[in-house]
Amino acid sequence: MSQELDFSVIKDFYHISPEGADEPYYELPASGLTNAATAQEALGQMGRLWKAVGMELPTSFTGITLFNLTVMNVFFSASHNVFLRLPLDRMTFQLEQHHDHAHYGFKLLALEPVSLPSDEMERTGILVREWTALFQETIIPAVNGVAAAGGLKPDLIWNQFGGGMHGVIAYVRQAFDIPGLADRMDAEFAVLEGLPADVFQRRRNPFLHKPRYIDNPWDPDHPQMLRSSCCMYDRRENGSKCYNCPQMLPQERDERRKQVLEELAHAHS
Repeated sequence: MSQELDFSVIKDFYHISPEGADEPYYELPASGLTNAATAQEALGQMGRLWKAVGMELPTSFTGITLFNLTVMNVFFSASHNVFLRLPLDRMTFQLEQHHDHAHYGFKLLALEPVSLPSDEMERTGILVREWTALFQETIIPAVNGVAAAGGLKPDLIWNQFGGGMHGVIAYVRQAFDIPGLADRMDAEFAVLEGLPADVFQRRRNPFLHKPRYIDNPWDPDHPQMLRSSCCMYDRRENGSKCYNCPQMLPQERDERRKQVLEELAHAHS
C-alpha cells in the first residue's frame, strides 16, 4: 500500500512518510509523547532548534504534528479513498534541522490502511469509527502528554485545529491544480465537524470554527484567514507574531501591513 499511496504532498508539507526524515536531528518513539517526562525531552530539543524563550512554542509545534495526522487522513480519504490507522507504537516522532528552521513530523513504521466504500452511509460510518479510534487512542493521549510536559493546558493545542483545517483546504483550493480535490476534502472535513464533542473528550468539537478574513498585503485578491488560535511562533528569540495571529491588535496589524507594502514596493522599484 505504501507504493500505492503518494506521500509526496504529505511529506513535503507535513514531514510525514514511511521513509521519514532524510537526516533526523532527534527521534522519539511516538508513544513517548504520552509520557510527560519523556515528552519533555522532545520539547526541549525542539525549543533549542527554534531558540524558544519558553515552553509555549515547542508545546504548540509538537501539538501541530498531531493535527497534521488529521490533515493527512482528510487528504488521503479525499484523494485515495483510504484512511490510515496510526497507532502510536507504529510511528516515530522526528525533528530535522533545515538551514534557519526546523521540521517536525513522523516516520510511519507500518501502514494499516482502511479502504473506504463508495456508499455514502457506509463510508460515513467507517469514517466515524476510524476518526474516533484515532483521536481516543493516538491524538488525545499524545496531546495530553505534550501539554503536561510543557506545563500548559491542552487548549493551547486543540484551539488551533479548527482554523488549521479550514486554512489547509483553502490553500488546496487556491494552489493545487487537482480538479475537485478541495471539494472532496471539504466533504471529508464535514464528517470531522459532525463528530460529537465526547469523541475528543472536550466540551466542544475543536474542529467547529467559523473562519474570519483579513486583507492580504502579499496577494490582495486572496484575503488571508485568521488563525483560530495563536501558534506561539513569536515565543522565540527576536520573535514576532504572525500577520494572521488572532492575538495581534488591529493597530499592530495595520503597522505590519504598511511595512509589508513598503517592502514590496522597494523590492519592485
